[in-house]
Amino acid sequence: MKNTKTVFKIMQSNGFAMAYRTCFRKYCTTDEIYTLSKKKVAHPYQGIHPWKSKDELAKYLLKNIIYNAGGIVVINKPYGIPVTDTFTNDKNLPSMQSHKIANASNYSIESVLPYITKELDVPALIPCSGAEKYMSGTYVFAINDDVVKQVMKAKLRATHFNKFTKYWGITIRLPHEIKGSYRLAMILKKSEYGVKKPIFMTHWSKNEEKRGDVKIMNVKYKLLSNSTNNLSSLIEIESSARKWQCIRLFASIMLYSPILGDNYHGSRVQEIMGTWMKVDPFAESSWDLPKINRQLLELLELSPRQQEIIPVHLHMRSMNLFSFGKEKKNIVLEAPLIHPFDWTCKQLMFKNIPCEADHSESTENEVKINSM
Repeated sequence: MKNTKTVFKIMQSNGFAMAYRTCFRKYCTTDEIYTLSKKKVAHPYQGIHPWKSKDELAKYLLKNIIYNAGGIVVINKPYGIPVTDTFTNDKNLPSMQSHKIANASNYSIESVLPYITKELDVPALIPCSGAEKYMSGTYVFAINDDVVKQVMKAKLRATHFNKFTKYWGITIRLPHEIKGSYRLAMILKKSEYGVKKPIFMTHWSKNEEKRGDVKIMNVKYKLLSNSTNNLSSLIEIESSARKWQCIRLFASIMLYSPILGDNYHGSRVQEIMGTWMKVDPFAESSWDLPKINRQLLELLELSPRQQEIIPVHLHMRSMNLFSFGKEKKNIVLEAPLIHPFDWTCKQLMFKNIPCEADHSESTENEVKINSM
């Protein structure tokens, strides 16, 4: 395997320095896969975005509507597609390490909403809340501003009653613990060059919390299944927050088990002399691609030099709307696994993946929406 040449640059922008990594090699397309008949075969990660037009994307989204009632429309959002054209994960986070999507479509959901609105015969579709760009899963739209307010209030009530948004993630190693819960605080820490990165705190004052100096994250997690040869795990994380990509950060920092494809937080923990340890968030090595076991890459039918195109394997599995609308329903919106997440699950041969029927039963006033 050829060595990867990485250069760190310091760039002055809006009064503070920004560090980012530039890689001088192409990815994926340099390695071709052939069958026995010498016919070139595209890797599934190269076909994450099969849509050649906005029409095709719109039709795909219409087929992936998981709920349409009470003034809300919920879709199972595909990976790598932003909701709006001006999408950013967070203005406080510099885009130092972009996630590469081979043959990506340059479309947003916003650009096809007029077509979907017409097909569904609704007055409008206003984005409310759901999976961000580098995540698949649940996304909620409302037909007017009043319903938007209802959705946001219902989400706040759900959080108050510890009904958190649920995420499924595939990791690059087994987590240190199989289940648990945490109450953490998050802040953005600034380096000497002005680069900001989120960090977790386990101790903070009540005054810091009241002033809003820290962001609180209540989180529960459990291991769902291990892959063949115990190279990877499927985990479930329930969180009250998702700011600053904190779900991915939690998997890395607290579980020592980075999410597969996470090139931003994945190297915040590293194996040093046989022991997995946290590293300084501003150390040069924290910008490197995470080191993935060769056996795991082989199961994914990838070479080490193709690692950059692995998508972030994080799926917003479900969202809770508590006492929503005039009927005061408790709604659980559940999104089934889609490509590329489901393909990876098959490749890694996870056993006994739980279906939603295995989860706790709904209350009398709770409605579960599950397309699996």
